[in-house]
Amino acid sequence: MYSNDIIPIGDDVLSTAVRTHLQMELGLTHQDVKATVSQGVVTLREKLGDATRREAARVSAESVSGVRRVINDISMAYHMAGRASRA
Repeated sequence: MYSNDIIPIGDDVLSTAVRTHLQMELGLTHQDVKATVSQGVVTLREKLGDATRREAARVSAESVSGVRRVINDISMAYHMAGRASRA
């Protein structure tokens, strides 16, 4: 079965379909991107290292059948390694 074959019925099933789609298409787990659904509206949250992956997650979620809208609240993770040790 492919992630596109999932036919969502309700927010819980739609949430599972979106998470499965993100995992299969982009390798993003629920720890990488939190996807919550309310009345068919998907909200994506967490931090990713680059804008391309952020946009890809939005496009992937939008492609799931039954998604009415995607709110992309994924923020950019900036690595500050080394800066704290200089202070």
